[in-house]
Amino acid sequence: MRYLLRHWRRIGLSLVPLLMVLLHHLGLLQMGALERFDAMIFDARLRATMPKTFDDRIVIVDVDEKSLAELGRWPWSRHKMAALTHTLFEKYEIALLGFDVVFAEPDDSSGLKQLKALAQQELQSDAEFVSHLAQLTPSLDYDGLFAKSLENRPVVMGYYFTSDQGGRINGELPEPVMLANDFQNRGVSMTEWSGFGSNIKPLAQAAPQAGFFNSLTEPDGIVRALPLVVRYAGNYYESLSLAMFRRLIGMPQVTPGFAAVATDGADRATLEHIVLKWPDKTFSIPVDRRGAVLVPFKGHGGARGGSFSYLSGSDVLAGRVSERQLKGKI
Repeated sequence: MRYLLRHWRRIGLSLVPLLMVLLHHLGLLQMGALERFDAMIFDARLRATMPKTFDDRIVIVDVDEKSLAELGRWPWSRHKMAALTHTLFEKYEIALLGFDVVFAEPDDSSGLKQLKALAQQELQSDAEFVSHLAQLTPSLDYDGLFAKSLENRPVVMGYYFTSDQGGRINGELPEPVMLANDFQNRGVSMTEWSGFGSNIKPLAQAAPQAGFFNSLTEPDGIVRALPLVVRYAGNYYESLSLAMFRRLIGMPQVTPGFAAVATDGADRATLEHIVLKWPDKTFSIPVDRRGAVLVPFKGHGGARGGSFSYLSGSDVLAGRVSERQLKGKI
């Protein structure tokens, strides 16, 4: 006690940083320097432990320079996308197709819109023209062709959320995976957006399951985490990765898993897990306070990275790829 009384100032000063680190770890005190140091340690550990192995279950159909040179600039017309989709499922028998692009506007490149305008105005009295146009319409409705290629197939569409001040929206959102009621009025902190850009209605109806592909960029410009679930207009929507994963494993229900933090009797909680629930079992995915998971990167990305197989979109469409490279793949 005499020692403590004599050196209480020194002991107190030494405990201050320990207390600050503890508060930072509990999320009660945000310290930029410690966060940057944590990020550096995470990056170093990740680089040291990445398996750098090749995963042959997943294939990237790449819109690369070769494809753009052969098929034209992006976006490609929807009849080409329909042909690509049909080829992937019918010729190559893939297991699942996910689009990390958005088809936000109708495709009028066939000229069908202008031809219909002529049939309703200048040439409405030309019975032969009107009849011939009616026969051609199915082959000139590129959005319809693409939608038909998506129907009744294991396809997950992609879209994105925005944080525009005006909350602008475009396209059709999929059904949310969780509703506000699922959180039982608990004040859960989570990534939240005010707008979105999604696919046009015919495509959204043909392939109703979709996921967002937003990432979370850290203050130092690096992406370390991806949100699995985010909040929009009070409801909760799944990411493209989670949507594809659920499609592969039998479409389990998505439910929240809470860790109670309230000590004052308030009905507050923090989201600790995303729980996938079947009738006879559950599977929990740990998430942070943003509803995100740290990405366990396998290795370097890109066509020359070695972690996944990249195939040129034009080669796939032309059938120049061997069937074993795509059969049963994601």
